[in-house]
Amino acid sequence: MTPSELASRLAGGEVIMLIDTREANEFAVGRLAGAERVDPGIWHTNFMQRFASRVTGKTIVLYCSVGVRSSKLAAYVQDAMRAAGAKAIYNLKGGIFAWHNERRGLVNAKGPTEFVHPYDRYWGRFVERRHLTRQHP
Repeated sequence: MTPSELASRLAGGEVIMLIDTREANEFAVGRLAGAERVDPGIWHTNFMQRFASRVTGKTIVLYCSVGVRSSKLAAYVQDAMRAAGAKAIYNLKGGIFAWHNERRGLVNAKGPTEFVHPYDRYWGRFVERRHLTRQHP
């Protein structure tokens, strides 16, 4: 799912469960509003224990920095999530960096923020407004 499509669906009131598959320090800097964080390497059974009872009828969108970690997790859990009643499972194309590059809103524990964690020097080059990257909130 593209950032534009996600923004449109959220604005239209669709019930979407957002799952952030980045590390805690990345999540702390900036995230999509309403997202829940899971460790990128979460075990399938732990993921299902945490989310299976809440997915019925919902669209699930996983994201990370650029989409690598979240696409792996989405592929890993998609069949079980559908069996638990999820309407659909998507990976956010381009991850939070694409969302940020389109100047869409992010939040942290203090409220709205413009900052995003760059992950590392290599992947951070995909953030267009590098002056808005931070390692810490």
